[in-house]
Formats: sequence, structure tokens, C-alpha cells
Amino acid sequence: MSIAPEQFAVLVNPNARRVDDDVKQRIADLVDPEHVYVSEHEDDASRLLDEIVEKGYGTVFAAGGDGTVTTVINQLPDDDDSPRVGILKLGTGNAMAEIVSSGKPMVDLRAYTSNFPTDDYELPLLECEGTRFAFAGLGIDAFILNDYRDLKDRYGSGPFKPLLQNVMGYFVATFTRTVPRLVSRWLRRKKITVKVVNLGKEAYRVETDSKGGRETERIAPGEVIYEGSIQTVLFGTCPYFGYAMKTLPFAGVDPDRFHLRVCDVSFAGLLWSLRSLWRGTMRHKRMHDFQADRVLLQFSEPVPYQLAGEAMGYRKEVTVGFSKRSVDLVRFI
Repeated sequence: MSIAPEQFAVLVNPNARRVDDDVKQRIADLVDPEHVYVSEHEDDASRLLDEIVEKGYGTVFAAGGDGTVTTVINQLPDDDDSPRVGILKLGTGNAMAEIVSSGKPMVDLRAYTSNFPTDDYELPLLECEGTRFAFAGLGIDAFILNDYRDLKDRYGSGPFKPLLQNVMGYFVATFTRTVPRLVSRWLRRKKITVKVVNLGKEAYRVETDSKGGRETERIAPGEVIYEGSIQTVLFGTCPYFGYAMKTLPFAGVDPDRFHLRVCDVSFAGLLWSLRSLWRGTMRHKRMHDFQADRVLLQFSEPVPYQLAGEAMGYRKEVTVGFSKRSVDLVRFI
């Protein structure tokens, strides 16, 4: 069955944090059930997205978090007829939704069904190991994510569920799991190091100043961008990580490069500067910012890896670069 190009589909992840029976009913009240697809797991989502693409929908809304959006992005065909992607902010972190949504998913959906004006926001994507994404990291952020996921798996269905369903869950994981691990490493004087090599065109360092950022040191293809100890390495084309934390404030500044942030600030230092870190204004001599289009990261030991807020295991070496494809997001204006 062929669908009119102006028709849109909604892919619902029922496991997303804010998706409950009430939300599913409100979606059903606004959208013909014929165009609502509910996935129960990742393989099911892939099957449903194949069906959505085959039917020719012009737009598909992802009702979930960054993991759901990333699944949709990776399932879309690599051609000019690929549908636009709308985001209903119903997950945990919702980084990409910060760029394009009002923050109120049902308001956005009602506005779209009522033909309120929207525009297209072209989001460049990165690619690593065959997966396209807008942000990722290796190090302390992935340590925290892994610890949060473990706590949620163990205690998320019991009396602690309300505590673990929002940003407070990350703080609980941080101080009960991640901090003890970091203290243990510090006592053993065991540091993670990384070598970052520029595999693409000329990269450059960004220094923060009162006006934002300015280009300084140029780094030629093949040269080492950074070599030394780290707490975390972050990269992306989306300025935000979860909960509107502007972790990559220079993402999108240069359309031909992504923001690469190498951070060796102590965990205590990050906590002390949490407010400015959240706003994207943190400055520190051990915070190193670069713009690049393709890099090789080589770590001294396997480190935890998170991609769009999803734990991806451990990596000792990764290559990250621009994807040949971008994604058109529906932006509410």
C-alpha cells in the first residue's frame, strides 16, 4: 500500500522512560492508528521502519529518546527520498530533541497534525563502525552511563524505580558506583591515556574566550592532535548530551568539521564547575577543544564507549568521521 508523501508515521518505543499508557492513548487520539507503529525491541523497530520506508511516508516521528532516534536514522535509506525525522521528546536524555522540539512532545504532535509551521533542520552525522550518530563519548561519561544502566536493570522495577527514572538516577549511579571506581584508580595512580591522530583534512584547536571560541593552532593531516591522559573524549555534531547539558558547545560552528573535546579535568573539578559545564561555558587548562572531520583514537586500555546515550561496551581504538549522509529533522518554530 502506497502512502501520500505528506502523510507521516509515528514509531513508538514503549520502553522509553516517558512512554506510558496515557501517552500512547494521546498519540492514538491525534494520529490514525493505521500510521502508529509500536516496537517492542530493536529488531522489531528495524522491521517496522522497513515497512514505514516501503510505504513511502514523507516523515517519521520517533517517540522515544536518543536511542530511538538513532535507530531511525540508521534504518533510513541512503537516498534523496529518505523521509524527514521528527522527534517526540519521550526518552531519558533527549539530546537531539533540544535542537528542534518545544520540549513538550504532545504539544509538538498536536501542532504538526494542525499544520502549524515547521522547517527542516539538517543535522550532519558522524559514523563509527558502520553506525551513524550525532554524539558519542569514551571515558567517564560512559562509565556513568554503564553504572546507571546496571542500577536500573537491578533495581528499576522495585521501590527505587521513581528515583532511577530521571536525572537523579545518574547522580545515584555516579556517587555509588562511578566515584568509588575513580577513587580506586586514583589511589593506584592508574591513568587512561589516548593518542588522537588527524586522519582527515586540516584540523584546528579552538580556544574559548569572552566571545565564545576562536581558532588557534592548525593541525595537518596525519599529525597528532592530542596525546596524554584523559578523563573522557567526546565528539559530535549535536551540542547537547542528555538533559540539555551543552557538552559540545562548538558543534555546528564549522559545517565541515565536528567538535572533538578531550577532557582531563578531575572528577572533582568537573563537579565544581558543573553549572558552567552544563551551560557550555566551562573553561579549564585541561579541557582541550578541536574541530576535525576524521580522527583515530588509540587508548592505553579498553575504555567504556557510549553512542547517543547507549552503552556500547569497551573499545581500545576507534575511528570517527563524518558520515556521507545527514538527516533532515522537523524543527518546530
